[in-house]
Amino acid sequence: MYICPVCNGLIDYIKYCKRCGERMNILDRLENYYDDYSPYLSYELTDMDDGDMYYICSHLGVCPNCGDKEIIGIRNVIE
Repeated sequence: MYICPVCNGLIDYIKYCKRCGERMNILDRLENYYDDYSPYLSYELTDMDDGDMYYICSHLGVCPNCGDKEIIGIRNVIE
């Protein structure tokens, strides 16, 4: 089974803003921001949305300085 190391707290992923260079805040899975009910759907259902069900977990990165947003793909690891 594949798991996301960021979702499961195995790593502290660091990404810097391309616009201003500030360290970005890595938020929850991108799929959780689709609508009000997305966080309550099963991972199996929402992971199929991006076509990379087992290998990449998409997270939302937001810069606290300039507000720039970026989709960050985190490679899943075998549990």
